[in-house]
Amino acid sequence: MNLSVHSHSVKGLLKGMLSSWRLFVITLVAFAVVLGAGSYAYGHKSVATNTYSATSKVLLTPNNKKTLDGGSLQLYLNTEKAMLGSDSFANNVAKQVTNKEDFSKNEVTNYQVESENGTSILSITATASSAQKAKQISNFVLKVVTNASSEQLQGGKATVVEKANTVKVLGGQSNRKLYIVTGLIAVILSFMVLFIRIYFDNRIYDFEIVKNAFPTAVFYEPGDENEFKENIARIYKGLEQSENAIEVDITIFDGFSKIVSLLNKVGTTNVYSNQKLILPDGMTQMPLDSLYEQHDAELNVIDASEKMVMGVSKTQILVFDENNCTKKQLLKVIQELKQISNFELVVIGLK
Repeated sequence: MNLSVHSHSVKGLLKGMLSSWRLFVITLVAFAVVLGAGSYAYGHKSVATNTYSATSKVLLTPNNKKTLDGGSLQLYLNTEKAMLGSDSFANNVAKQVTNKEDFSKNEVTNYQVESENGTSILSITATASSAQKAKQISNFVLKVVTNASSEQLQGGKATVVEKANTVKVLGGQSNRKLYIVTGLIAVILSFMVLFIRIYFDNRIYDFEIVKNAFPTAVFYEPGDENEFKENIARIYKGLEQSENAIEVDITIFDGFSKIVSLLNKVGTTNVYSNQKLILPDGMTQMPLDSLYEQHDAELNVIDASEKMVMGVSKTQILVFDENNCTKKQLLKVIQELKQISNFELVVIGLK
């Protein structure tokens, strides 16, 4: 098996992400605060730059001295619409703006003239940066139209139908939608951070990776201390029935002091650890650095929780904590086992 820091199973990734839920919550809150603040600022900025429209209406009546058919009446209305919406008329409107108005000559030209379908009514829609100003401009243009010269109205007259009272917001953005999108982005980014964190994590979340690394090993996964003792007793019994002399190394990678207290001695038993331990009778503690000296013990119990070391006996028993086993440990074990020929391997994964 080609083991690397990226070696994962789908189950392992899911377990890792589930076990790191606190990281997800922290990143979610952080992203929500940062993105929420940005959305709030953007939302208020967009509100500040909104434009507003207001519409007034005028009725155009042609010269009552002339009798117009439907086509002529439509021509009259189209002509008036074009004239009132022309730049020249807009300039005429701008010239009538005084200091009393709350809008400038440039602002007053921001209007459009449209015809109401099937009627002689024209709508005058003004746009401005505020609702009040939009209404004022529309009504101002309406006043200019109703006071227009007979020449401008082709002998007809203009009558006020409706002044601008209601206002529409143009280009407004729903802050609610903005906040929903912001929340979704925060969730997605949090999941991405969590996935990247687990993907590059050195820990092994799925013990199947260990099993795949040692396909010929015998595996035990005890659920509690009693089951662990039963597994060890079964292993010892199998070794005693062997025709060859017992020569066993038990290498413990996590929780050494607790696990060693669950072991029974087998013949001459040496415990290699730099920790201060209270050992069962018949076990002798030795410094970890003396592991490779000649001691001729039948059972060597090795503390690999702080320093990665292993013995060279023909029977190797590896004890991993399934929740703390790392890929670095596994890679080192694989390298160490290459130095031993014709060995038997037993792996115990503590849950």
